[in-house]
Amino acid sequence: MKESFYVSICADGLNGGAAYLDDEGFLFRCQKLTIESEYKNLRILYKDIKSVRAGKRILFISTTIIETNKGKSYCFLIFNRKKFMKCIGKFALKISD
Repeated sequence: MKESFYVSICADGLNGGAAYLDDEGFLFRCQKLTIESEYKNLRILYKDIKSVRAGKRILFISTTIIETNKGKSYCFLIFNRKKFMKCIGKFALKISD
């Protein structure tokens, strides 16, 4: 099963792209030429995610912060965040079983 979302990463401004949740993890893809290569195909496996939480608001939308076990934090604007939080919870739960 795979879910997709319209997402902007908050890295040197807002950079639009798409996020995908699949059986293994979270994937963010951005086609913007000027974004750092780390963010063009950002893959975070569920086993590497420490937490997913709401951050501050930008443009009336709450940001979502994904923290990894390695100490990195990524901030995103996720459209339909409620569905995203529900889906990532389901996928992560499957991994921990």
